Amino acid sequence: MARAKADDPRALEILFAQFVPPQEQIVETRYMGVMGMWGIGTHSFAAVTTERVASLRIGLFGAVTYQDGSLEYVNSSVIFQPSRLKLYLPATVWILVTFAAALTYTIGLGGSLLVPLLVLPIALLLVPLVVRLTYRFVKSGLAIWIREGLLVSVFIDRRRITLANRLYRLCSELRDERIREIGHP
Repeated sequence: MARAKADDPRALEILFAQFVPPQEQIVETRYMGVMGMWGIGTHSFAAVTTERVASLRIGLFGAVTYQDGSLEYVNSSVIFQPSRLKLYLPATVWILVTFAAALTYTIGLGGSLLVPLLVLPIALLLVPLVVRLTYRFVKSGLAIWIREGLLVSVFIDRRRITLANRLYRLCSELRDERIREIGHP
């Protein structure tokens, strides 16, 4: 896993080989980033073979989600890149509101300043959950719709957006090649 996160092509091939039929050639595999903070979260990987586009997500405690779709049935694709404000604002608001509530509670009841100082670390520990919830509503990455409405989604870190563009172009090129090879789907 550590080698795959370092974008080692052989390690990435091993990750996807268990899902892809042996006769298919894996054209490209990539580590796309982590959905979360501080390296804790769900790691996203993508692959394109001669016949399909695939997404693999591996969670912190071993959760695995694999999705793929046949290239010839790709209907459309989109790349999402939200503004930093949409990503950081909810976590900032969470910390400020939690701290303000603890401070108001302390001042209103004449309590100790120990309460806000204890609440702040707890609020900081919950920031990754706030970020995860934010990503539930604010999408980031490459979404590829396959015939019949199947969505193959690939989460992408902001700094890896050029990889999303490359995967997008590669899928388009291989899709056209695949349709020429087998005829219209």
